[in-house]
Amino acid sequence: MKPSLLFISINDGTDTRILKEIKSLDSYFEITFIGIQTPVSTADMLPSTCRKIFIKGLRRSPVTIAKLFFQVAQLCPWCFNSVHVVNENLALILYPLLIFTSHWVLDIFDSLFLKSTSPLINRFRVLTQKIIYGSADVILVTDETRLNLLPLWSRKKAKVLPNYPLHDSAQLITRGFRDGPLTIFFSGSISRDRGIPFLLNLLKADPELHIHAAGWLYDQEAQALMHHPRVKYYGVIHQTAAAQLAQQCDYILCLYKPNILNNIYASPNKIYDGIQAGVPVIINKEILIAEFVHQEKLGYILGSYNPEFVADILTDLKTQRNNYKHLLDFSKKYIWEKIENTLIAAHQK
Repeated sequence: MKPSLLFISINDGTDTRILKEIKSLDSYFEITFIGIQTPVSTADMLPSTCRKIFIKGLRRSPVTIAKLFFQVAQLCPWCFNSVHVVNENLALILYPLLIFTSHWVLDIFDSLFLKSTSPLINRFRVLTQKIIYGSADVILVTDETRLNLLPLWSRKKAKVLPNYPLHDSAQLITRGFRDGPLTIFFSGSISRDRGIPFLLNLLKADPELHIHAAGWLYDQEAQALMHHPRVKYYGVIHQTAAAQLAQQCDYILCLYKPNILNNIYASPNKIYDGIQAGVPVIINKEILIAEFVHQEKLGYILGSYNPEFVADILTDLKTQRNNYKHLLDFSKKYIWEKIENTLIAAHQK
């Protein structure tokens, strides 16, 4: 009989990283997943072998979070062999329950301490970190940079689990010579701060430009963009379908407004998805990982998040889109299957 694992998130299980993690853990554990389904949630992508419990409501609603807390309490997390909690804010909320568990893993996608502008959180930062990191048995982070942002005393229990894609997420094909109208893929968390102003400038400057989009619409600007006549929205789709869409495009948009540390220290899976699909990214220079993109020639680097003049950029994007044939050379290097044992080992006491 496989050991039991409780996986807790405010996502509904459609997040790409969560799907990969559940797929890896499913072979070793009997998984109970608990998450939040919003009114616009349309997909259940988790494997049928996973027991699923969904709380209905808005993810930022105190009522919904309270329902999640009491549902987790009813499940008796201390009865599971291991517990997996996504992000520090959820771990802080569940702390009264987690202190009774024998083993729990904190999986940091987006750090509370890099995102928060709350004076209360910043004032009690050290105490809050001691509460969360001190009680976790293992801490997972997405890259070495974020590992080094953890308090020194907590790094001995931390492991790096990068945002690499599954190897079978895209059929490895050599892209032929691309010409004609420019096409950009916009996926994942779609919001104003992920590059919408830049896309609108491109659409205005180039009447032939087309956008393919898939993912979660986070604000009114995202909703409005989906109604543009040259934007086609595919909803929330599986990673394999997203990779197939990406391969039809010239670039994958990977912009982050450098207004918070969490964006500046972003470790987007889109870079590795682009490698897997053989498609370059467009990323802004202010994001630290842009240096990696530059060194490995993985895409086009914007001088700033929202450049005012885009005519030259459009010319560059069109003339350089066939300069990335080497991406498939990395396709077997940055894959989830090579690092998933880090996740599995985190849950094995």
